Amino acid sequence: MAYKILSLKWRPENFSQVVGQDHISKALSNAIKLGRVAHAFTFSGPRGVGKTTTARILAKELNEVSNINDSIDIIEMDAASNRGIEEIRNLREMIKFAPMESSFKIIIIDEVHMLTNQAFNALLKTLEEPPEYLKFIFATTEIKKIPVTVVSRCQRFDLSRVNSKDLFEFIKEVKNKEN
Repeated sequence: MAYKILSLKWRPENFSQVVGQDHISKALSNAIKLGRVAHAFTFSGPRGVGKTTTARILAKELNEVSNINDSIDIIEMDAASNRGIEEIRNLREMIKFAPMESSFKIIIIDEVHMLTNQAFNALLKTLEEPPEYLKFIFATTEIKKIPVTVVSRCQRFDLSRVNSKDLFEFIKEVKNKEN
């Protein structure tokens, strides 16, 4: 087997493995169990606290798939390199169609604050009146750069820095398992 860097090898695969964000993991798990899941989410916080990982886990749990990379109904986009109106128009074309294999078509936009104003405006109509099968998950380090009209239509989760004790325990566990 090819070498896998530790950050990918130890990336959490479910909510119980996420370190230091128990309140968010519990809220999302309960929402899924109760069938009370919002149509859009925003995960914000400093770098390295698990925003993108939490977004990927949420998508995986909602669509009950083992690997989001194998799902054609989960679309992950990096807004740092795909930030214009054309990319959002292409995205809107893709979401016109219902999911093919899963319950939901899920759009994850990482670094969403990098979208242009025109791109946010193009996204707004779909965000205001999404089809039943569509879920948006946004991740950002700079929540203040996202228009209020977008943030107000999302369920917002602010991830905090992982405390030293939790981080130390996790590193100790990895050290022991990795020898």
